[in-house]
Amino acid sequence: MAYRTNALFGAFLVAAIGGAVYAGAAPASVELRGAGSTFAAPLIKAWIRSLAAVEPNVAVRYHPVGSSAGIHSFAAGDLEFAATDRPLTADEASHASGGVAPLPIIAGMVVVPYNLPNVTAPLRLSRGTLAGIFSGAIREWNDPHIRADNPGVDLPSRTIALITRREGSGTTYAFTSSLGAIDATWSQKGPGVDDLVNWPHEAMEVLGNEGVAARIAITEYSIGYAEYGFAQRLNLKTAVLQNRSGAFVAANAESGAAAMAGAGDGAMPEEGRPAIIDPPGLNAYPIVTFSWLVLHKKYQNSDVAAALRSIVSFGLTGGQALATEIGYVALPPAAIERAQTVLLSVQ
Repeated sequence: MAYRTNALFGAFLVAAIGGAVYAGAAPASVELRGAGSTFAAPLIKAWIRSLAAVEPNVAVRYHPVGSSAGIHSFAAGDLEFAATDRPLTADEASHASGGVAPLPIIAGMVVVPYNLPNVTAPLRLSRGTLAGIFSGAIREWNDPHIRADNPGVDLPSRTIALITRREGSGTTYAFTSSLGAIDATWSQKGPGVDDLVNWPHEAMEVLGNEGVAARIAITEYSIGYAEYGFAQRLNLKTAVLQNRSGAFVAANAESGAAAMAGAGDGAMPEEGRPAIIDPPGLNAYPIVTFSWLVLHKKYQNSDVAAALRSIVSFGLTGGQALATEIGYVALPPAAIERAQTVLLSVQ
């Protein structure tokens, strides 16, 4: 079966936001089911707007339920593909029939949005202060550590409202991996490093990147973590974070690209670790992660394999330029080359 790459990918993206979408009025001859990452949802929406044609022979369902739920369903054989911002465990990979072929589709920044009424100066957070807030050790906005990071700023004497993820999340995995790297006490005294952790008991736990951003927008004196684009679309302020070089860096296209460049070959380790842990570089934003698709190496239906290869091929080429327009970080050439090699193994 021949596929028009752009048309097929348009069908995939429409489905990603709204559940099941059928391309055309006739019954579809190929059905692709996927689920997982909420981190990549803004990228998917941008691709929808850019691709107008729809392939009538393909129907795609994608449910943005979080990385862990998507991987679980994929490993159980319920999906043709999953999207994730955290690596599969050995057990998950071993239970996926047909083998697994994980490959990156884009990179992005995890930011720290906050809601501080009447504070106009950008909030600066040093490495220790950031870890202290999310471990629960720092509970008040006028804590001496936050004041030291923000000299001359009138910080309120109010309790910090911590907003975190409720479900297993690749964004949580990237965020806690970075906190574990920047603070030596995080794994012992903090919630630890995982896709689902025990946040301080007073934290408000919500679903999805969108849920975190929306809750911060309506909750005064709150702070949380989310993918860059979600915070930008709600006009949330985001903290200026201290990086490995000691500089305070805001999240933007330049600092995201600097993080990718600083990671060098380490940005794509052989084992496929998604997070770029504490990248070097004076201008590097400190929390960057990959978003991946997980495919089977072997599909029983060759038309399904062909459809998926077309989808991913577009994402690794024309889809990269579209992604950077909405705040993602384009894959480096080495990552694209490796992803294309993995794609060739999908049969």
